[in-house]
Amino acid sequence: MPSGWAAVATVCAVVAFALFAVWTVLLSVVDVRERRLPNRLVSLALCTTLPALLASTAALGLDGGAGLVSGDRPAMRVALDTVIAAAACGAGFAVLWRWAPAGIGGGDVKLAPLIGAVTGFAGGGTAALAAVVIVFGVAAVWGAVLQVRRCRGARALRAALPRAALPVSNAPLTAVRLTAVPFAPCLFAAAWVVIVCI
Repeated sequence: MPSGWAAVATVCAVVAFALFAVWTVLLSVVDVRERRLPNRLVSLALCTTLPALLASTAALGLDGGAGLVSGDRPAMRVALDTVIAAAACGAGFAVLWRWAPAGIGGGDVKLAPLIGAVTGFAGGGTAALAAVVIVFGVAAVWGAVLQVRRCRGARALRAALPRAALPVSNAPLTAVRLTAVPFAPCLFAAAWVVIVCI
């Protein structure tokens, strides 16, 4: 039978993951529709989910050990994993954004600490690193699918238009060009894969 603090830790963890699920849907929809992540929403996601995660580790620490929330890790280790993974993901994505700004947006950089915190809480640094690897795999597959659709759309449009209406170059037609892959759904998908597989 779990003690009072262990129960509080579990409730806080459930609240944190429920909030993360809500933010997953909301921010993914916004990113797909608008191709941007508003700062206000990303800040709210961080300011609601991260405190719930840390409250869970604090309650676990008051309980005096590891439990349902943390697996075999002591509470202090869970708290450190959460904070360090959040900082590492944020810093890593910030460097990537400075190095290749066309690949990800500023909103994705601001969202990365949330992904790091949740995966670090769930499974430590290895889980956070696995999520980052999965993110780029998901984005690569999605990008390849969009590229195939773009090429098929360009061929269909070329076949439908009279030859005189076609552009002189063989570059893809702007009318069927699709925008870059929205990265927030990739971030969330990777995080959930890691959380479910732990």
